Amino acid sequence: MNKMKNITKILAVLGLLILTSCDFFLQKPDTTGTVDRDAVFGSKKNAQAALMSCYGSALIHGLPGGLGYGHGTLGAISGEVNKGASWHGTYVIVQQGLSANGVGSDAPSGSVSAGSENFSKNWAVIRQCFIVKENIDMVPDMTEAEKEVIKAEVTALIAYRYMGMFYRYGGVPKVTKSFEASDDLSAGRETLESTLQYILDLCDEALAVLPEKWDAANTGRMTQGAVLAIKARTLMYAARPLFNTGTPYLDNGDLNNLICFGNADKERWKDAIDANEAVLEWASKNGVKLINTGGSAGTPNKNAFVDYAKATSTPSNSEVILALKNNSTEQSYNTGIFHYYNYSPYYSFDRFDTGESGVLSNHIKRYYKNDGTEMSWPTYKVDAAPRQGADWIQNVADLEPRALADIKFAGHDAANNAGDTKWSSLGWGRGGFDGKIGMGDAFPNSVGGSDKGQLSGEMTKFYYKAGSRIWFEFPLFRLAETYLNLAEAYNEYGNTTKALENLNLIHNRAGLPSITETDQAKLRAIIQREKMIEMFMENHKYFDVKHWMREDIADGLLAGSMRSFTFNIKSGATWPYDKSTIDTWWETEYFVSFWSPVMYLEPFPQTEVNKGTITQNPGY
Repeated sequence: MNKMKNITKILAVLGLLILTSCDFFLQKPDTTGTVDRDAVFGSKKNAQAALMSCYGSALIHGLPGGLGYGHGTLGAISGEVNKGASWHGTYVIVQQGLSANGVGSDAPSGSVSAGSENFSKNWAVIRQCFIVKENIDMVPDMTEAEKEVIKAEVTALIAYRYMGMFYRYGGVPKVTKSFEASDDLSAGRETLESTLQYILDLCDEALAVLPEKWDAANTGRMTQGAVLAIKARTLMYAARPLFNTGTPYLDNGDLNNLICFGNADKERWKDAIDANEAVLEWASKNGVKLINTGGSAGTPNKNAFVDYAKATSTPSNSEVILALKNNSTEQSYNTGIFHYYNYSPYYSFDRFDTGESGVLSNHIKRYYKNDGTEMSWPTYKVDAAPRQGADWIQNVADLEPRALADIKFAGHDAANNAGDTKWSSLGWGRGGFDGKIGMGDAFPNSVGGSDKGQLSGEMTKFYYKAGSRIWFEFPLFRLAETYLNLAEAYNEYGNTTKALENLNLIHNRAGLPSITETDQAKLRAIIQREKMIEMFMENHKYFDVKHWMREDIADGLLAGSMRSFTFNIKSGATWPYDKSTIDTWWETEYFVSFWSPVMYLEPFPQTEVNKGTITQNPGY
């Protein structure tokens, strides 16, 4: 049996009781009522359950259940999808920005959260991993080699959580053991450089022991490739302008070394190149490769739709380095990550939590036409009149394959489940889209429509040929990221040839002709656009855009004017509407998302800062 499959069922109560015994870092751990460690580490079976618990807790970082708010996804504060309902934490952040005091009643009960991050959860997870690392030698029916591998696995999971904190906060406290009630828990922030080095040291420790790959029964466990990917992503953030500078985004006085390196060093890009090339070297030896069955170097892939859809949807496909293996059909309203990602009509939650997460036109406009040229789209308050419905139908038909795999467009069937009537426009579970008869007079301002929040389309990425499946394996590291990292790093290092070579592997796989731009600034923008398309809703954009420090960050990129296409329905049409009922359409502003330079990094919870040990990021 796959040990990572159905992980929510594997997380035994025994493991959960002992391994979540810390309320939050810098507070005395609660050790009352915990299970005796002899019971947890008294057998191989129980110890493996404890390990699986570590995987589930660590890898959910940035996903529902591992966020600082109780509802929504990072995409809802990234300019990818709608902000959600008024009671969502994402809605509050969009309206008011990040806050050191959290996002109101939406924060998970009993947590210490701020901004978009549940800061306290990091330390509970890290302590959980250290408990396994420190006690695994007690297990009587496990070989020494097995114990060493498990130590390496939890070390890699600690590195994963530190990586996430690194690009969220900058420098953070360094924890090297599981704290007990008698320990001194006062630990201040390490410098950015020290935090980076700790992550690299953890990675090197894990790399020395972990296998290159696992057999099929253990798919989903940490490999050398996953650790190399952690190292590579960390070094990409170290090289980007937010950290790689002598002048921080806001002056932090004598503590600037918590939020920047203190100098701009081009060689940090070389470190990132070497780390990502190491991922490719591992991949080439272990059967991990881009799915491209209909093209070659420099040639558009004629099977682009299916190949991209498989790469983002098919469990354990050849492109995935590490995924969250949460293959559960039981997804309660409060705990299921799929509640906020799943747009399947089979899903049991027919409510605004998902219905208000439609895709913004800001994102849709980033896709290319299927011949690689630019699409003509309506523009809010620029167009003099609405466009005809036939133009919407043609635009969708002309979009590149990734767009059709990612989104069920208004009035259209879901292309990634073609032939399944439940995924058709008229059979769609929530039905319809943002359209209304007689809306012509509303041009150009009103969004309107009775199906509030579904906007121009709904996300179907991760659900290629899903049928009635509600779960998916969220890809934490895909090889596509590695190639795009290399394109970015080589371009910044001054090697345009290598940048284009890596960029075009992704662009060609998407069925598009090669990019030939050689100007560094223009190519930088093209590479960033490619990543926003390829990694849509994979939790990259929110952090990437801030670390790129784009000048247009508040101009509809991460914040600012967020928009939707709006549809006027032909007189006499009956709901549910499909594409044939569209009379006219245009773009309108749906909401304005808040931005302040303070928000380049996340805030620490004020409750933690008040203890006098953690130094707050500037501006909060």
